[in-house]
Amino acid sequence: MKLNDEQAKVVEERTGLQPIPEDNPAMSQLKENFGDHTFYVDDQGLYVLEATEAESEKDDPEAAQAVQIASWTDENKTALQAHEPQATDAQFKLKRDEE
Repeated sequence: MKLNDEQAKVVEERTGLQPIPEDNPAMSQLKENFGDHTFYVDDQGLYVLEATEAESEKDDPEAAQAVQIASWTDENKTALQAHEPQATDAQFKLKRDEE
């Protein structure tokens, strides 16, 4: 799923992770291989967010789950190996709580 700026900011605030910038040289290859998503990386690999089951039919989902789509191939984290998507336990509300 492609996050809008507000949703990406909420994920960053809650996790500390920043999305891979659109101008990153790898972005065209990521989109070609995985589709148009907002991509995140951490020490384990590459992730996208997918709407949770209950929210998938809404145009503006309120919750999403992190799905790992590739893992680092070496300790230096220089290359990723794609694999079957693996849902993680990480779920996020994509809207700020009303104050």
